[in-house]
Amino acid sequence: MKLLLPLVCCLFGSGLFAQSGPNPNQPVLAYRAAETTYDVKEFKNQRERTLLGDLDLTGLWGGPTYNYSMSGDDWAFVRGGFGGLEFGETFFLGYGGWQSREDFSVDDNPSEGSRYNFRQGGLIMAYSPGRDKAIHPRFTTIIGPGSIDVAGDDFDRDRMLIGQAMAGLELNLFQILRLGIDGGYRFANGVETGGITDQDVSGFVVQVEARFGFSW
Repeated sequence: MKLLLPLVCCLFGSGLFAQSGPNPNQPVLAYRAAETTYDVKEFKNQRERTLLGDLDLTGLWGGPTYNYSMSGDDWAFVRGGFGGLEFGETFFLGYGGWQSREDFSVDDNPSEGSRYNFRQGGLIMAYSPGRDKAIHPRFTTIIGPGSIDVAGDDFDRDRMLIGQAMAGLELNLFQILRLGIDGGYRFANGVETGGITDQDVSGFVVQVEARFGFSW
């Protein structure tokens, strides 16, 4: 009888321990894996915000620019170049500079005081939806400083602010080469040279641009 009582107590205690212990059928590892995945997703959602939102750097591009620009009553050849970074495969941010290769004039019978040389530089922002297609649209804005050098015996330079808006088509010729054909309008503000106004420097632009680079 003395041995039977301890045996009963041991059996009763073992039953209670088995009921309170971990259930072998419970998917503990699967639960922990799901919890870890949730923590990773939450970390990604809380990552640092940037000026360009969630757009990542996806490429480097640059090249020469050739355009015919209207100013006053004349059209002149303007040449330059640009370089910059591509974000999210559709947004371009860069800088460029351009200069006329021949003088502009503001009247039909140009004199020394009505002819000038044009320079422009500025920040380039462009958006290219459907960039994966062989031919797709491209919308570009440029804003920055500009200047004109008036022809004559005395050197006369006038500085201004230039804004330019263009729309056109971009052709993916090769993976490292794209060709842009654009048209738009240039706005000038701050021209104070006698005989030449903001309206004279402003005008339509027709442009061809070769874009060399790569996207990853």
